[in-house]
Amino acid sequence: MTSLDDVFVADAVCHAYNQTEANYRVPEYAAQVVQIGVGLENAMPEGYARTEETFLSDWAIENTENALFRESQTDFSVIHPQSIAAFHDGLTALDKAIAYQERNPHRGAALASIDAVGTDDPEAELTRQVDEFDPHGVKVYPSYWEEDGTHHPFKMNDPETAFPLWERASDLDLDVVAVHKALPFGAAPMDSYKVGGIEEAANCFPELNFEIVHGGLTFAKETGWQIARHPNVYVNLELTLAEAVTTPKTFTETFQDLLYAGGKHAIDKILWGTGAPHFHPQLLLDRFWAFDFPEMESFSGSFTITEDDKRKILGENFAAAHDFDLDELKDRAARGESSTGATVAEPWSTTDFEVAS
Repeated sequence: MTSLDDVFVADAVCHAYNQTEANYRVPEYAAQVVQIGVGLENAMPEGYARTEETFLSDWAIENTENALFRESQTDFSVIHPQSIAAFHDGLTALDKAIAYQERNPHRGAALASIDAVGTDDPEAELTRQVDEFDPHGVKVYPSYWEEDGTHHPFKMNDPETAFPLWERASDLDLDVVAVHKALPFGAAPMDSYKVGGIEEAANCFPELNFEIVHGGLTFAKETGWQIARHPNVYVNLELTLAEAVTTPKTFTETFQDLLYAGGKHAIDKILWGTGAPHFHPQLLLDRFWAFDFPEMESFSGSFTITEDDKRKILGENFAAAHDFDLDELKDRAARGESSTGATVAEPWSTTDFEVAS
């Protein structure tokens, strides 16, 4: 097997959470979101699980940078600020994303983030963010909560709340719309987490690429038909990749479902995304690179997932989805500060996270 040293890795999503109780805007739902993360954290192998105290803290942006660029073989990563209304700052504050992009001009980029339901004028807010820090895309979420806990869904094909935002994104020459799907926030109604509305948005706005974040975690077959039928729909593997660690059999089944409709060609539509430092990026890299996929079945026949296919998923597909020139992106990342040298640092050793005993 080829070493990962020779593989270009572009992580389509990283974060810097604030999971402190002081950041809970809607405590009932914020606590549910946090407990999902705690459960996954407790399932990580020895040396990668962190103490609950440090996991449930306000993560400094340096932790994100160091986990990616000092403790893993990641070359480039995009930070997603978050607008999850259960938290005062959305969970990953916009100012952290701006700082990340400024601090990592060669190896990092940022999306905008819009609460399309709770913001008075989401199109104006998107314009403001583009003017402020020049993001190349926007992240949106399927749930909005009022402070009393009242939930409002957001759907990608809503003609009143969604389509005006996509029109503005197009007018601003943004490249990608990333949407949280598949993983419901606690007891939030499941309907807006389904993938059906994406196809209408993709058909109506062919100049934008639509990225299904957490794609395959649920609705994997439906998601697979989306990426097979629409040239501008992609899957981001954030959280889905955790299955490679916690339940490898299910991870194989998820990939089978994602690729059934499009077969080998659908591999071009799958993006590497770790959500670092929600999970340690090197753990996921190592598990995926070594993962022994069986022969895959598809509507058009059987096929195998090769190292070249894994290279596409780990970085090459990202360039197409986010409208970067791949060679320029590699050169850009190479100009960044060298972080790992010949070896990567031990998990969490360059961060202020504490490893659980």
